[in-house]
Order: sequence, then C-alpha cells, then structure tokens
Amino acid sequence: MYVKNVEIENVKSFRKPEKFTLKDGVNFLVGDNNSGKSTLLEAILFLFEGPSATRWTPDEFYAKDAQGPTRVVADISGGVEYLVQKEKFKKLADFVFDDAGEKVLRLERSSQEREVQQNGKTKKVNVKSICFWHPVNQQFENVTGIDALVKGMFDFEAVWANSQPGDTIDFGSTKTLGRLLDISFKKFVGTDLWNRLSTAHEAAFSSAEEGSFVTETAQLAEGIKELVEEQYGSADIRFDFGLPDASIFMKQGQLQVNDGAGETPVGGKGTGMQRAIALAIIQMYARSSGTLKDVDSKPLILMLDEPETWLHPSAQLKLGEALAKIGETEQLFVITHSPYLIRKFDPRHHLLTVLSGKGEERKCSSSETFGLFGTGEPTWGEINYKAFEVCSNDFHNELYGYIQRCLEEQRCLEEENGGWIGEQAIDDFLSDQGLNKECTWKRNENKEYPRTLPVYVRNSIHHPENQLNASVSEFDLQRSTKLLVEIVRKINGR
Repeated sequence: MYVKNVEIENVKSFRKPEKFTLKDGVNFLVGDNNSGKSTLLEAILFLFEGPSATRWTPDEFYAKDAQGPTRVVADISGGVEYLVQKEKFKKLADFVFDDAGEKVLRLERSSQEREVQQNGKTKKVNVKSICFWHPVNQQFENVTGIDALVKGMFDFEAVWANSQPGDTIDFGSTKTLGRLLDISFKKFVGTDLWNRLSTAHEAAFSSAEEGSFVTETAQLAEGIKELVEEQYGSADIRFDFGLPDASIFMKQGQLQVNDGAGETPVGGKGTGMQRAIALAIIQMYARSSGTLKDVDSKPLILMLDEPETWLHPSAQLKLGEALAKIGETEQLFVITHSPYLIRKFDPRHHLLTVLSGKGEERKCSSSETFGLFGTGEPTWGEINYKAFEVCSNDFHNELYGYIQRCLEEQRCLEEENGGWIGEQAIDDFLSDQGLNKECTWKRNENKEYPRTLPVYVRNSIHHPENQLNASVSEFDLQRSTKLLVEIVRKINGR
C-alpha cells in the first residue's frame, strides 16, 4: 500500500493546485532551493498526522494572504481492498472506489471549517478532521473515530536536512532501528538466557523467599491494608512485580559509539558520525526488509532530506544502492542534490520529480525514465542535465556521439559498405533538422568552414589546442546541448 498521488493547494508557497504523481518505490525530488521539495513531504505528514505533525506553525505552513483554504488531497492504492477487510478499518469499506483500474481511497484535509451532510446528520469538519471521498454521495466525509485511525495506516519516518540525525536513531517500535531490534528481541525471548532471566526475576520480585522484593514490600502492603480497612473496608493488598514487557527493555536502550575519542551515546557525537550511523541503520533495514514484512505489515514510508550530506562520493553511491533496494518493498521520498544517489535509477521502481522556480513561475515535471540513450542506467551527464540543469562537455559529447552512431547505423542499412560518419555529414544532418550554420570553424588561417553551433562546440571541446577560434561560452554550451537533446528525442520518436 502506498501514496499514489498528492495534490496541494495554498501550502506555503504553493498557491495554485499542484498535483504530484508518485511511485510505490523511490521518489527522487530534485530542483532549486526553496522550490517546494520539503513542502511536499510536509504536506503528506499534514494530511495523515494533522497540523501538529508539521515543522511549521499554521502561520508558516498556510499560504499567506491566500484566497482559499489550505488543502491537501491524496490517493492511497496498492491493497486498500485488503485493508478495509481488517476489523480495524472496516468502516472505510464504503469509501473504496475504482480509479483507472485501481482500487483507491481518497483523503482530504482542509483548513476550511464547514458542515457536511452525511447519514442524515450535519457533521462539522475542520483542519483537525480528515475526510474520505464517498463515491456514492460524491463528497468528502468524516467518519466517526477515523481521525486517530488514519495515523495507523502508515509508519512515517522523516529525516530532515537540518535535524540532528541522533534524533532519528529511535528505539521505538515504529522506527527503523526499533523494528530491527524487535526482530532480534523476539529471537532472544526464546533462548535459555531469557528463561534464566525470567526465573531470576521471579525469585527476586515474586517469590516469598527471605530477601525477595516481595518480602521487603510486605510490611508496606500491610500498612496500606490497615489504613484501607479503617477508612473503607476489608481488602487484601499485595505488590506484584511481573517480568516487564519486552518494549520496556527497548525503551531503556541506548546506542553507544566509540569513534576513538571515547564511548558516548550517539547523540554526543558529531553530526557527520550521527548521520553515517542513521543511514547505516537504513541500509541494514534494506537487507532485512523481507523479515520485517513478516513481523509487521504496516507500510513504512521513509522521507529523507539530503541524505548525502557529510558522505563522500563512494559512500553516496553505496547509499543510492541501499535506497534502491528499499524501494523494491517500501515507498521512499528522497530530496537530493547528488547525482550519485540517482545513479541506480530504475524506471520500474523510481520516479524523478524536478521542481524549479517559485510562485507563479513554479514548474514541476516528473519522469519514470531518462530515456535518451536507452542504455539502462542514466549517464552522469544526463543525470546532471535533467535533474540539476547542469550542462557539461561530457554530456554534449554523449549527445553528439549518439547522433553520429545513429547516422552510421542508418548508413549501414542503406549502403552495403556503410560505415564512419564524418563531421561534414553530421553538420549537414543537423542543418536538415533546422539548425543554422551560424558559426565559422577555422582549421588554419586559410581554411574556414560554416558550421552549426553543436559541431562548433564539439570541435572546441575536442581541439582546445586550436587557438584560431573563439572559446565556447557557458551560454553557447547550454544552447547547443538543448538543441542536441531535442534532436535526439526526435530521432527516438519522443
């Protein structure tokens, strides 16, 4: 079960309705600073956990001077028909409907205070109320008791870029580390060591043997009994100290770290070490996800804000592989500025959403595949261009080389002795595609050739020793790259 899509309106800088299609695996969010990447994650938490779950006060979370209410709507898919068969969620059965062949539940949370007519009664709803779309009544309704129940649909774990990683290293049963420890603890309670602990606890706290805690508290119990009988009536009083629940032991736990500067709780270490440990725990979760699924079927949704911080490139690559593994079974949201995390992009389980601009100029685009070269994993150059709008000589070479290879393959089909395609043929092809031969390439003082911008840029990259030609500006590189991307897409029919 996963969040299929989210629509937000009047949330911080998002004034107009903006709908995000999501993947059940890894959702990469990239783009400009302050373009709304973190806002999307906060909106999801706002929807499922209420306004108190966001990091912002209503004055900061709601769009300022908005003409309408702050509103978040999402569809849940991937097994909702089985969810409503559980006794706990049966009251949601009437709200399941078919959307393009998928069974979904549609949720809404709005800051608007309003009245809804449902089941012949008037129900008041506000920002504290979560509502479900009723496919028959064609309206959002609030089911009695569902506000708290919705919080149990998913386990959300968010690691924000500006938070202390040690805060997320939590032993709670719904947290990643807590889940891992719970597996180990369930194995431990079946061992002889646990049985011996249980026997020793019984002797110390429950037996009537001399020196046990029960005998030590007997006098106290007798005193309480006498006072009760004097003031109320007959009563037997006894202290009972049974073996604590396993969760009690978990809550008392601490993660101690010795990095050469002495052993301290993890919260006492530097941010870099804390973040490394937090991400290592996530990678351990990836390796154990199958076992964890058997123990707890409640979906876990991980939200990671710039997890690459403090990690060197090779570590970022390994983290990217771990996230890809987790994405096979869980839904992830990853805000990143690192091409290394996106290196293992898999269109079956991954989605890239690029956010750019602000306010009225905001643009959001999503893609399940990079798709330019059809080679599986995207190249570094393609990642940086598409995800981060960074042009490079390498990517320009990749585009130019791809066009050259396509022309050579075409020549082989058309000619018996087909083969290598030279600069002039590529330039003529680009000209046929509508590019002007606006540049002049000089080979020496006596030889000048009219060339399209991409050919001129390519020659400049490959022949820096030629000082007869003007250097290529960043603007020219960007313009030439854009032209080549469009032609490659045309070649591939996209």
